[in-house]
Amino acid sequence: MNAFDGAVTTLGIVMGFFIADVSDARVVLLTVFATAFALFISGFWSAYITEKAERIRDIIELEKKLLHTLKNSRMAKATKLIALEAAIVNGFSSALVALFIIIPFFLAQNSFIPLLHAFYLSISLALFVLAFLGAFLAALSHQSKLILATKMLFAGLLAIGFSLLLEAL
Repeated sequence: MNAFDGAVTTLGIVMGFFIADVSDARVVLLTVFATAFALFISGFWSAYITEKAERIRDIIELEKKLLHTLKNSRMAKATKLIALEAAIVNGFSSALVALFIIIPFFLAQNSFIPLLHAFYLSISLALFVLAFLGAFLAALSHQSKLILATKMLFAGLLAIGFSLLLEAL
């Protein structure tokens, strides 16, 4: 669920700049680009190491049951590929969501929209992504789309609320 991490993290960054009254879209863009790259590395690395370890454990358990090594088998080779595929998906999901959320700042940087509108649109996009993820997960698990979308939105609203609380201090 790295897309969730990307959305909430980016929302937190955008809100931080909003309450700090940052007046340069470039600052937001550079910060989120750097963060998106860090999210990619984090998601990729953690997923690769975790998936590989879990797959190796599964092969070792299977070898014990079979009383035979699977060292050079197709299954052992597939283990590496599965771990790599999972890592790529995990890494890109959070990074791409972060970049999607800051599209309005590209528009502001190029004077297509005012910076204040970029903040509002970016926050709206983050909330949209969270609601969409909730509805998507609900569809996968045959749960209420409204309830899961609301739960995901609540996480975003919590991040916004905390930021506004910080501003008041």
